[in-house]
Amino acid sequence: MTRTTVTRTLALSGLVPAGKLSYSYGSLLPLLALCLAAAAWSQTSVSLRGRGVPGTVQLARPAAATPATAQYHFITIQIPGSTGAYAYNLNDWPLVTGDYFDASGNGHGFVWQNGKVHTLDNPGSLDSLPSATNNLGVGIGAYGNSAPGHAATYSLASSAWTTLPDISGMSINYGNNINDLGFAVGIGSSTGSLPFDYSCSVAWIWDPFKSAYSFFSVPGAANNATCPNGINDRGQVVGGYYDASGVAHGFLKDGETYTSFEVPGTGNSTGANQINNKGEIVGGWNDASGNIHGYVRSADGLITIVDVPGTSESAVYGINDRGDLCGYYSDASGVSHAYVALKR
Repeated sequence: MTRTTVTRTLALSGLVPAGKLSYSYGSLLPLLALCLAAAAWSQTSVSLRGRGVPGTVQLARPAAATPATAQYHFITIQIPGSTGAYAYNLNDWPLVTGDYFDASGNGHGFVWQNGKVHTLDNPGSLDSLPSATNNLGVGIGAYGNSAPGHAATYSLASSAWTTLPDISGMSINYGNNINDLGFAVGIGSSTGSLPFDYSCSVAWIWDPFKSAYSFFSVPGAANNATCPNGINDRGQVVGGYYDASGVAHGFLKDGETYTSFEVPGTGNSTGANQINNKGEIVGGWNDASGNIHGYVRSADGLITIVDVPGTSESAVYGINDRGDLCGYYSDASGVSHAYVALKR
């Protein structure tokens, strides 16, 4: 394991959320949502979605092989009219947040709970790409008309969307995750189109009390190649980065300390997507054929591979404090489906 101490970029205060908002989804109006930290990320390259250090990286021993069906109950999230769907985050309710694409290629947000799906769109936008909803019913994501894109928060209770400031010189702005204190992580990018291209990305943390960004880069990352995807209530941030050789790594940012880690035997193609309050991290890695697979990393570094049974490609994007998961899998025709995996 390699750890590097750097100047602190953000100090969280010991704030406590006021409590969960009451909610009803009987007639949920279009709302704004968050992006995973983007959308599906490339299915042929490691998912950095979004939130290490060069040299020796942390190598975790694989867990004993245990069928995923013995640990989780997998549920496919059915969305009428979808040509591809992705689940990025689930909170402790559990409420799943994600997006799907229609026949015209436009992105739409959705939330799922107890088998019911409701759309989550920003009014007047061709693309609405939610990424996460916290335990207070506040979410983050992005919206736009293919490009440019704007990061924004939204409220399930009021159906209101609030656009965050666009980062100067960045045509793509994307919010990837938000914790219960309202701190969020995301990226700005000067190239590509919403939502798939995250090259040339600038990593940010949003402070809701200062209404301001702070920026950071993982030590050893190539210029503008850090993508933060997840943040928990302790202020720990996870994500992925590319080094100068173009190799992808997962990272954990804990205050002033950065830890780079890999899934053993994966050829250095690891990305991290989310971290819960127990310090458990989920993410993805690529096999030799370029197919994405998921993993869960415990707080002490033990990595367990988690694949949706019967699929050749699946990814884990979200984890809540109970240990439930969400993500996507590809069927035999290559169509992506969102899923939730409830821990048994």
